[in-house]
Amino acid sequence: MKRIIFGIIILAIGVMMMTKALGYDYFDSILEADWKKFIIPGIVLLIGLRLVFSSSNGHEHSTNMKLCEVPEVEEGEPMKISVAFAGNAYNFRDENFHGAKIDAFFGGVCMDLRGADIQDGSVLDVHTLFGGVELKLPQNVSLQVDSSCFLGGVSNKHPHCQDKDAKRLTIKANCMVGGIEIQC
Repeated sequence: MKRIIFGIIILAIGVMMMTKALGYDYFDSILEADWKKFIIPGIVLLIGLRLVFSSSNGHEHSTNMKLCEVPEVEEGEPMKISVAFAGNAYNFRDENFHGAKIDAFFGGVCMDLRGADIQDGSVLDVHTLFGGVELKLPQNVSLQVDSSCFLGGVSNKHPHCQDKDAKRLTIKANCMVGGIEIQC
């Protein structure tokens, strides 16, 4: 319910910004308008619509995504995953994992690494732009998260690993109006 109310508020702000950008004129002003001034109000409108009309069950990343094959890469090389305007899920089962570069542009990626053999020193380089990435990691991994976010964030629900011999995994996150969720 909070999500719908927040979405309606954002939608109302976007409508007010758009009508102000139009100068409260009728449809004739649309044809003569400077389109650059509509970009920010349009983005705010889209975010509000997304919040109002998207699934609110809290598990849309995992349930509405297309399950994809884990990309094959050369031994020791990180994989590359790019998603635009879609959602892809990857479940690792006994594969060696040496890291990945993930780009989510107006879309999402769900990566379940709980069954992967994560190699010590692996790096996940994650970039989001109006997108999201959900990472499911095994508990026996020592995790370091470095993030740089603008209107987005990283939610780290992974417990701190006390084992000094645990394999190290570094997540480098760059989020712009998007987010990353890390969990077990």
